[in-house]
Amino acid sequence: MKSLLGIAGLTVVVLFCGCSQDPKLYPVSGTVTFDGAPVADGDILFVPVDPALGPEPGKIKDGKYTLTAREGKKRVEIRASKVLPGGAKGAGGEPVAEEFLPRKFNEDSTLSTEVNSKGVNKADFTLTGK
Repeated sequence: MKSLLGIAGLTVVVLFCGCSQDPKLYPVSGTVTFDGAPVADGDILFVPVDPALGPEPGKIKDGKYTLTAREGKKRVEIRASKVLPGGAKGAGGEPVAEEFLPRKFNEDSTLSTEVNSKGVNKADFTLTGK
């Protein structure tokens, strides 16, 4: 009975230690431009290939971003909006924020990058509306 309790206790300790370890994150930085101009303000999301892992977000400011991400291949989503005076598409009324990047850079993104555990992780994104 003592050895059974000892094995059970050891199993709990091993499982607890394995679950308490935080994933190793690596710094990533880069630039984001759209039609030749830096994206003034936006969001960038690194989505792991493994759907069980959550995405790693970052903010874009003046065309530059930094974030931390797990090692591996990532699908990249980029979003940015601008305020339209008088409402969407000039409809009149209150100013409204409207996404100006095409869906091919966010919801339907085919952008990707790889985060490595060694070296510098730099990923620049040159986007065009054409």
